[in-house]
Amino acid sequence: MNSKKISAHEGKNMEKDQETRRRILTVAERLFLAKGFKGVSMKDIADEVDVTTAALYYHFSEGKQELFLCMIQQAIEDWGEQTFHEVNQVSGLRQKLLVLTQHTLSRHLNNFFAFSRDVEEFCRDNARKRELMVSHRKGQLQRVTALFQEAIDGGEITQVIPANLLALMYEGMAMGLQFGRYFFAADIEQRDTQQLATMIVQSFLDGITNPAKR
Repeated sequence: MNSKKISAHEGKNMEKDQETRRRILTVAERLFLAKGFKGVSMKDIADEVDVTTAALYYHFSEGKQELFLCMIQQAIEDWGEQTFHEVNQVSGLRQKLLVLTQHTLSRHLNNFFAFSRDVEEFCRDNARKRELMVSHRKGQLQRVTALFQEAIDGGEITQVIPANLLALMYEGMAMGLQFGRYFFAADIEQRDTQQLATMIVQSFLDGITNPAKR
């Protein structure tokens, strides 16, 4: 009887800890985005969340670098879940890629580029950095590969090129354009996200050769 009470109490504490951790990461994302890694202290985050600095270190014992990398990981996971939930609401490879590409060109990915610069500058020697980036890319590619494999299995596209290579080629186009929009905005004609997504998907699936010249 007593053990059940303790178990329930522990469960509530764990739930409260998870809520606090989530709140810390949400606030940290906003502050890091506004001020950059260097411009935000653990105290700044603690004050904004309304917890003590000691409480912050309870959740992130290794300090600001750990919190920063955990925040990026959470942001990536949230983006992925939301994106592929919406992708799965539509049918056909073309429509799925249009939804995925619009998300890839979204403002949230701009935030990721901004955070990546701070990761390289301030978390250079942190072993978790490479693990985070590699796991993100692998997870993303697995999901995109599954989209192409489904289309191959359904006879929607040719099976000449394996799904994993198609995923890499598509990702190269989408992320390359997003990279250009972020770092070379002045050199790229301004179009809205939907137009750019349509251009990428049409180019990838239909090619750019003039049909009359084929």
